[in-house]
Amino acid sequence: MNTPAEPKKRSEPTENPFNPVGTLQPKDTLHYHSQLQLKRRTYWWLPVILLLALCLSIQLSFSFEKELRAYPAAQPWLNLVCRWLPCESKVAEDPYAALRIISREVIAHPTAAGAVQVNATLINQADTATSFPLLELSFKNIDGAVIARRRFAPTEYLADELDISLGMPPQQLIRISLDLVDPGNTAVAFEFHFISP
Repeated sequence: MNTPAEPKKRSEPTENPFNPVGTLQPKDTLHYHSQLQLKRRTYWWLPVILLLALCLSIQLSFSFEKELRAYPAAQPWLNLVCRWLPCESKVAEDPYAALRIISREVIAHPTAAGAVQVNATLINQADTATSFPLLELSFKNIDGAVIARRRFAPTEYLADELDISLGMPPQQLIRISLDLVDPGNTAVAFEFHFISP
């Protein structure tokens, strides 16, 4: 009598210690490596961004060079830019680029009613003397609109003991004082400008 054959056992998948069940398959592994490669590629944008930032800084230096010259902290950067790029001619056009106003104030006139006194201290930061400029004083309202403006010749804003013909000496404080009619309560700000005669 024939003995019935035993049913064949179904083989169970064996766990590979180097590739446990449920871990990423080779296809997923390739996809994972491709993500890493894409991430490394994004670092190429860093020098591009730095280059664009440098170009923007240089462009702003050209556009606002005159305004930046008024800040001593910007001088090293501007000197570096102008050493390699042709911006010296722009600075040379302004003979008063080295003049600075280091203090200024407007106070009620000590003796005259309805008048104010404007005091300021100038300095020539150049290495040589320069001619005294016309001094333009403007008063502005809260919106920034000019409500009063006047230009003063050197004979009007300098003390009598100064020899105008010798020019403004370098690295020397020049104090000026102007007596003016009160511009009114709408004047909340004032500024000076140096004008060529």
